Amino acid sequence: MEKKNKKLGELLLQYGLISSEQLEKALKIQKEKNKRIGEILLDLNLVIQDQINWVLSKQLDIPYVQIEPEQLDKDLLKKFPSFLIKNYNLIPLQQVNDTLVIAMADPTDEEALQKIKSSYQKNFEVVLASFQNISELIQYISQTGEINGL
Repeated sequence: MEKKNKKLGELLLQYGLISSEQLEKALKIQKEKNKRIGEILLDLNLVIQDQINWVLSKQLDIPYVQIEPEQLDKDLLKKFPSFLIKNYNLIPLQQVNDTLVIAMADPTDEEALQKIKSSYQKNFEVVLASFQNISELIQYISQTGEINGL
């Protein structure tokens, strides 16, 4: 079975990050609470966000990155629609030829991907960054006051 066909819980188990008993407990809670398995495992303190992100990057076959403020391309940020950054927790990182590289906390968010396609209208690739990392960068950008609308 390919990684993309496996569910997050199965991959966490495969990589030895949780036990089968922990997965069973989380799946039982998932049926009751209708939450994502990753959220439940975090709530139970069985994994940390970085472990989930690492496994998601393997599952989706996309890079997992940690972005520092000095890596931000201010010119690119000024050109990119600020509502996308704020509403979908993402950061445009760099332009490589005709393709924009965008860091997202949730690269499976279909609504965000559609909004990027319709608003930006250029080719783009997605990398995964933690929600905390992106939130801190958005806060940093808004505090510097260099980007309008943030």
